[in-house]
Formats: sequence, C-alpha cells, structure tokens
Amino acid sequence: MKVSAVLKLASLLAFILCAVYFLRFTDIGQSITPARFKEFVESFDPVWAPLLYIVIYIAGTVLLLPGTILSFSGAILFGAYLGTLYTWIGATIGATLAFLAAKFLGRGFVDQLLKGKLQTLDARLGKHGFSALLILRLVPLFPFNGLNFGCGLTSIRWRDYVLATAIGILPGTFVYQLLFARFGEKILQEGFAWSDLLDWQIGIALALFAVFIVIGKWASTKVLDP
Repeated sequence: MKVSAVLKLASLLAFILCAVYFLRFTDIGQSITPARFKEFVESFDPVWAPLLYIVIYIAGTVLLLPGTILSFSGAILFGAYLGTLYTWIGATIGATLAFLAAKFLGRGFVDQLLKGKLQTLDARLGKHGFSALLILRLVPLFPFNGLNFGCGLTSIRWRDYVLATAIGILPGTFVYQLLFARFGEKILQEGFAWSDLLDWQIGIALALFAVFIVIGKWASTKVLDP
C-alpha cells in the first residue's frame, strides 16, 4: 500500500469529518436555516442574486450542507421554474466537484485495496456507471451528498457521472421546487399544516415523485440485473 494513497484518503476523511463537525456542532453551522439564507441572498442586488445562490449551492454541496436548506430558499426567491434551473446548476456542479475531490484523494487507495470479486464488481460499475448512477439519482433512497463522494471512490467515469447526475436529479429537483415555491413562504411564517397536503398542486407533485420512484425501480430490474 503506497503511503501517498493513504495520506490522500486521510485528507479526504479529515475534510468530511471537519465539514460534519462544522455543520452539526458549531454555532455558525447550526445557524444556517432556510429563513436566514433567504434573507442573506435578498440583501444583495437582484441582478447578482441568482449567481450568488448558485455559487453558495455549489459550496454547500461540497461541504455536505443539506440541500433542502438551500433549495427551500431558492424556490421562495426565484419560483418553481427558475428555482429549479438555479438549483439544478448548483447541485450538478457541486456534486461534480465533490466527485472529483473523492476521485483524486481516495480512488488510489481503493484501487490498491480491491481484490478478486470486488475488483470485478468495480470494473462492471465503471462499464455500466451511467445506467447505475442514473437509477440511483432517480430513486431518492441514497443521501445526495454521500453518493457524490462515494461515487468518486469507484471506477465510474467522469463523463458518465456528470450526465447521470444532471439528468437524474432534474425530476426530483423540480418536484421539490414546486412544493417549496407553493408553500415555502407560508411554512416559514406560519409553520406546516396537514391541510396543506390537500392542495391539488401537492397532489400533482407527490404523484410525479411516485412516478419517478416507480420508473427508477423498474429500470433497475432491466438494466442492472445480469
């Protein structure tokens, strides 16, 4: 085992642990809320607000900040459609940077660690990386930020990763932005009420979400099964 590979992996783990500690156990990290983030973006010139939102979303994704906090504010500030666009751009770029960081710092260690069947499985993942990751992105069963770094440790190619991520997160991003744009401001001011779920737009959004999950699960049986 090369010392350089171990040191790189240690650097990656240290970065992730520091990010988690900052968000969970510091006053600044715990003070990051949708309402405060919304106020922060609104304090800037409206012309620059979209760019600022995208840049912060990119940084937040790399630093493991829960995307819901940022997406919630984006939907209120920009609406469902522009909010989807800006969130999609920020999430895709941020996810790509996290992937590249993990690839550079951790892939060498994993490469040396894999043997036998695991190596064969990893090679297969590299060959079918686009299909596998697209399904994982469509079916929101795995944490978005964790998947970003985890994929960097595999043999998935950069091109496949970016395309699968960009396509796979778009449906779910739109559903969330539609929900947040419709009820985000109300929830911030009055809190959540179960009666909100009776709204017809909520029904459409939840139906779309269910369709994405069903399609993803169906696709997994067709694409991933040997």
